[in-house]
Amino acid sequence: MSHNLCKNHPATTASYKCYHCRAAICTACRRKLEHHYFCGYSCFLKYKFNHFLRKTKPYGFPLLLGSQIIIFLVFFWAFFQIQHRFNSIAVQEKQQVRQDSEYFDHLKDLLVSDNFSFMETTLQKERVVADHSHLLELTCRKDWVVTVWRNGQPVATHVIAKDGPTSIPTPLQYGRNEIRILALDQKQQVAYKDQLYVEYRNARVELFRRSIERGRTDAKNIAITFDAGSDDSYTSEILTILKNCNLQCTLFLTGKFMEKYPELVKEMVSAGHEIGNHTYSHPRLTTYSQNSQHLILPGITREYLHTQLQKTDSVFFAITGSHLKPYWRAPFGEYNAEILTWAAEAGYLHIYWTGSFDTHDWVTDESSALFHKPLEVYDSIMTEENKNPYGLNGVIMLMHLGSQRNGNHIFEILPRLINSIRERGYVPVNVTQLLNS
Repeated sequence: MSHNLCKNHPATTASYKCYHCRAAICTACRRKLEHHYFCGYSCFLKYKFNHFLRKTKPYGFPLLLGSQIIIFLVFFWAFFQIQHRFNSIAVQEKQQVRQDSEYFDHLKDLLVSDNFSFMETTLQKERVVADHSHLLELTCRKDWVVTVWRNGQPVATHVIAKDGPTSIPTPLQYGRNEIRILALDQKQQVAYKDQLYVEYRNARVELFRRSIERGRTDAKNIAITFDAGSDDSYTSEILTILKNCNLQCTLFLTGKFMEKYPELVKEMVSAGHEIGNHTYSHPRLTTYSQNSQHLILPGITREYLHTQLQKTDSVFFAITGSHLKPYWRAPFGEYNAEILTWAAEAGYLHIYWTGSFDTHDWVTDESSALFHKPLEVYDSIMTEENKNPYGLNGVIMLMHLGSQRNGNHIFEILPRLINSIRERGYVPVNVTQLLNS
């Protein structure tokens, strides 16, 4: 064995040599890899590479040529993939603009009328009547009891009054409906059973089962919207500012807010503001606060959401004698595709807000990253115009009628904000005007 000193530890006698670089190494430095000692992994990799070159040397030219061909083909493929991707994006953007334009045009046909009652829509579909039901036509005997299930839930039970054909209206949900029929005779024996599937589609639901985050980008309109849960603090001040600025907005109110402040609701309607649905009790609908996912919470069902929306409309009708506009905003902004469909079945289109145009005026903790002073919010909105190719066209802004802040109220910037928007050529509008422009 050699008595040289280790290359890494000069004070230590080296008993080994690196198989690749032949440097002297001590016991602590050696690395046994593939039955040889190396001074480190780098030397081991160099050894493997040299070994590979020696093995492939006889085939050097063909191997080099083949590798060059492969590299060329890879770059050739990547070039066309990138080019195709850019072309696809351009086509998608062009199609999206056209689709959005067509979408708003179709929506306008439904919104220009004051008749927003979804249940009065006539359905142009065979064997489907106006209350979203499928007519089951059966031939039964007197005193039979016929029960109908839809998607595992009983929806109709009829005692047959006489022998012969009978029609049973079966309520449908949007989409696929599994219908099961069971008829029991006078002795409670199964006389008839059947199963069928009904695919139910409706043009209005198709239009309404989405969330609007921005209006048309080819019109210089902006919608400043307000939410109200259960707090009326500073509501009167905000309404006064809007009146002085000659601006009518869309306000989303909960049923509980309306019950608590009916005079404020009357004042809003008298001032020309349009009122949207913010559910009755402002419940959480998804698990977002628990796991950052919009999964439907236990207990939140189609029937539950319909009750929340319909009860709010009933309260508004009792106060004003008219119905809410066909818009709703989910509490906390929590929704998913199924929730949107449920609301669309009830006749409501979801109005969200545009990206960074949530003013976070509800945040009271000054140490929070979401807390901003009024001037900061104003500057942020104004600078957004230069960040988007459409400027502020079609923007939906979110503010609140109630605030627990002790000073630094965001609504204080409203007069300046509205004037600045108008000076730049934009028109503040309500949601209906935004969608119909």
